[in-house]
Amino acid sequence: MVKTVLCDMLGIDYPIIQAGMGPFSTVKLAAAVSNAGGLGTISIPYSTGPEEGAKIVKEHLHMVKKLTNKNFAVNTPIGSEKTSSKIVFETFEAIIDAVVEEKQSDPELKKRLVLYITSGGNPQKHVKKIKDAGFLHFHVVGSVYHAKKMEALGVDGVIASGYEMGGHTHLPDRAVHTFILVPAVAKAVKLPVVASGGICDGATFAAALALGAVGVQMGTRFIAAKECDFHENYKKFVVEAGEWSDIVVPSFIGPARCLDGDTEKGLIAAGQVSSRINEILSVKEIIENTVKEAEEIIQKLNKIFLKV
Repeated sequence: MVKTVLCDMLGIDYPIIQAGMGPFSTVKLAAAVSNAGGLGTISIPYSTGPEEGAKIVKEHLHMVKKLTNKNFAVNTPIGSEKTSSKIVFETFEAIIDAVVEEKQSDPELKKRLVLYITSGGNPQKHVKKIKDAGFLHFHVVGSVYHAKKMEALGVDGVIASGYEMGGHTHLPDRAVHTFILVPAVAKAVKLPVVASGGICDGATFAAALALGAVGVQMGTRFIAAKECDFHENYKKFVVEAGEWSDIVVPSFIGPARCLDGDTEKGLIAAGQVSSRINEILSVKEIIENTVKEAEEIIQKLNKIFLKV
């Protein structure tokens, strides 16, 4: 079994975190990932503003709490007063406050809602209240500079997410890919580093560990899961995507990587790794296959070197 310090930190069997993929619901997916031994993550909900956003995220917390008796996480982008619209920025703040309030007031959430993942902005003003509420706090970073900045702020870990990632990604002129980013961040900070961006199977999982990560975060791979809350057409797009199916477009927080296709005038956010995902499996199958393949690869590595 592949176990790392991340398993002990988060109280999970496997060092695999499901990425938050708001503004879509991941209630069923989060529960399934946690039940399968990973750490499921609740995404920010789609909402019309701060009041509705806070209300919906509270409902989602309690829904996941009923669907699993395992630990789970929540993810909220931070946004920016400079680049995000006023209502988007205020909604994110209201959601963070609502999550903190629920964790502090509910005994089960106090025990099992273990990790707060922030992303897409500077979490400085929220670090203290997140930590005071009893959360471990990880922040998603796309550079060594930001990893060091987060370490100085006092977060508990960083998720080094390469340009391959789906959804909100790097500015094209500041893109750093996973294979470059993860070892650089692991060397630069003393925090636990989780690798993200392009992770979908045992080979990429094992590679992430070799690069210095203590675990991985997967998003797009879990979209193509039977339990995923996303529409079946969305899942179909992921498994049918090719190597050049994705494009990076501007969005209300920052650049976003999507699959290039017009489904009811929609936007299909997903990572470059879509081209390597060929079937829709159960969450249990995805996690068990990933771990088993990683174990086999790690064992085989010693056999491929010539003895001198």
